[in-house]
Amino acid sequence: MADRILMLEKLSTVFDSGQAQVLAEVIYNSYNDLVRREDFSELKEIVRDLGETQQRTEQRVEDLAEAQQRTEQRVEDLAEAQQRTEQRVEELAEAQQRTEQRVEELAEAQQRTEQRVGDLSVAQQRTETAVQSLAREVGGLSNRIGGDLEDVAAIVIEDTLERELGWEVEELSRVWHTRDGVDEEIDAFGKAHDPTRSQIPLWIVGEVKFNLTMRDLDRFSKLVERAAAHLEGEVVPVCFCYRIRPAVQQNLLEKGYRLVLSNGRMPQAVNENHANLTS
Repeated sequence: MADRILMLEKLSTVFDSGQAQVLAEVIYNSYNDLVRREDFSELKEIVRDLGETQQRTEQRVEDLAEAQQRTEQRVEDLAEAQQRTEQRVEELAEAQQRTEQRVEELAEAQQRTEQRVGDLSVAQQRTETAVQSLAREVGGLSNRIGGDLEDVAAIVIEDTLERELGWEVEELSRVWHTRDGVDEEIDAFGKAHDPTRSQIPLWIVGEVKFNLTMRDLDRFSKLVERAAAHLEGEVVPVCFCYRIRPAVQQNLLEKGYRLVLSNGRMPQAVNENHANLTS
């Protein structure tokens, strides 16, 4: 007769207590019911298959446990990565706030700059208005001084030519002549007579400058050429000035022009004492 307790102990070494209990019960009942030998062998085969299945199940459970550990580790890694991401997002948010603050400061600075530019524009307009007013005043003063200088020059030239050369000089004045459709001004213009050559009319063509330069002399030479082409008689170029450089004076006298200084003298050759003369 089968030993039920011994059978249960042996089955418990392979199966858990519940399975071992069931198997022991089945085997015991089968044995007691006179199960045939071949049926018992088949039962043993079933028990062996169940043992192998149990082992595979336990191995699968072990594999699942390891996979669970890996999953938990992965979740932990993802959680740490999420924390780092959240920290980075927080840093970016703070940087964004700083950027917005900076943009706001720049916008305020731009407004102040535009206001300053507006103020400067208004100041520039006031300055331009003042400069224009000053230019008109200076222009008027310059014209007044120029006119006064030409009036003085006309008198001095008349007196000097009469005294130094014995000529009879009619009143000189500033005139405008139109030649070939071009208007040009002569600072001192008038007629004169040389008693030694009474048959030849003389025309005084004068240039008046405070400081006579080489450029003034070149321009005046062209004016004399144009005047000579339209006047019958002899053209007498006369330059009047307060100051003149020696080189300009030498060039002027070499051209055969008359030079009348502000002191009423009329040099015939270069004289260093006449350089930078003032009245």
